[in-house]
Amino acid sequence: MSRQQTGERVHYIQWLRVFLILLVVAHHAGQPYGPTGGAWPVDDPANSDVLLFFFAINAAFFMGFFFLLSGYFIERSYDRRGAAPFLWSRLIRLGIPLVVFVILVNGSSEWANSESARGYFDYLINDYVKGWRFEFAHLWFIAHLLIYAALFVMWRRFTSAPDPNHLPEPPRHLKILIFTVALASVSFLVRQVYPQDTWVRLFWTVPAEMAHLPQYASLFVVGVIAGRGRWFENINRHVAYTWFWIGVLAFLINGMFEIPGINLPGGYTARDLWDFVDSFICVGMILGLLALFQRHFDKTGPWAQRLAGGVFGVYLLHMYVVIGLQFAILEFEISALSKFALVTVAGSIISFSIVDLFRRIRWLRLIL
Repeated sequence: MSRQQTGERVHYIQWLRVFLILLVVAHHAGQPYGPTGGAWPVDDPANSDVLLFFFAINAAFFMGFFFLLSGYFIERSYDRRGAAPFLWSRLIRLGIPLVVFVILVNGSSEWANSESARGYFDYLINDYVKGWRFEFAHLWFIAHLLIYAALFVMWRRFTSAPDPNHLPEPPRHLKILIFTVALASVSFLVRQVYPQDTWVRLFWTVPAEMAHLPQYASLFVVGVIAGRGRWFENINRHVAYTWFWIGVLAFLINGMFEIPGINLPGGYTARDLWDFVDSFICVGMILGLLALFQRHFDKTGPWAQRLAGGVFGVYLLHMYVVIGLQFAILEFEISALSKFALVTVAGSIISFSIVDLFRRIRWLRLIL
């Protein structure tokens, strides 16, 4: 009997979410120490090109994986609560932290860095809010989830509920290939106009990295479809591992064209190739990790529940912890990789510890 029939909880998803949030912490922990391509408030002379490999592979899949997981469970939550309660719960869970951090926390930081002659509240109201100068930083992800949740509710309100007798089957190689090639093609075309690390404001407010937007949106939709068919519970490990190695091969092929003297036909560069193959890396990493965690981490316990329960709070808070640590060790004469490891480990421990303390307060537990 399958897990879909028994209703068994998918415990390995708890560990996957913990693993992914650690990748988020590590990605931001390494920003001053490697060639990331983006702006960062800490400028440390310690630098290592080795981190480029981590940044490249990580950026290819980790946030897309979060959108996939969000889509996977959204319909079950909607069906359990109904449209209005579901949307209200999302506004509380996502909207309240978003407003608090964007307006108060990030607004305070913007005021401190603005050298404005205005007082704090004067600046916050007249410059920051009325001037529509909202700084989202890493909270763009929360804003996108709110938008996707609203679009999902609109879609469900005008469509019929899924037929339990005709649920979508987990895709095999051909369907995965079609999706991956389509995503790679769209991503390649978008990046000709908006290269990676180029951000724009959706609706003049919410920041979005257009290079990865096709990935994020499509994986959220795939997550909704996958949730209907309980694809995670019925994943074919042979298919998943095959695509993992396809992703590895795509990365190696791209790396080959980084070698001087080896050129792509048609005047294309390794950067152009990356804009296409990172979709293969994305799909391969996601499927491989799903199969790996399902096989080896499908168990729960107090620690799994405690850590998984704090993932959202860690996402909210970790950036401020990480940046504080990076400033604290700025003058340390140690290697870039040592600083990266130190900030990653300390930032993860401190962030989880703070969130665990906050979650002991009942009303904070509702939003953390």
